Amino acid sequence: MKSESLTGIARAAAWGVVVGGGVGFALGMLLAPEEGRKLRRRLAFQLEHISGNIGDYLDGMSSTAVSSAAREKGEAVIADVEERAEAIRQEIDDILESFPTRQQSTSNN
Repeated sequence: MKSESLTGIARAAAWGVVVGGGVGFALGMLLAPEEGRKLRRRLAFQLEHISGNIGDYLDGMSSTAVSSAAREKGEAVIADVEERAEAIRQEIDDILESFPTRQQSTSNN
């Protein structure tokens, strides 16, 4: 449940960044007194930089959620294996305890 809420928060944050970037871009276009070619080049650079940062942020958020889910699944598998190993150990102990008893009864005859 926490990973779902974190994913929702990450999406909302990403959309906020995108919308904020769009508004800033529009205001910059309206208010910038620069030459067209120079302005377009600078804006293209800024957009590439911002999109790279957003991509890195979202990758980090998704990998955290994935690693958390993988960790939980791994812990469940480990717990299951430990339970099975304990059951096998108990069976081996029971067999070993009964084994000397058979030897003693055989040597008494």
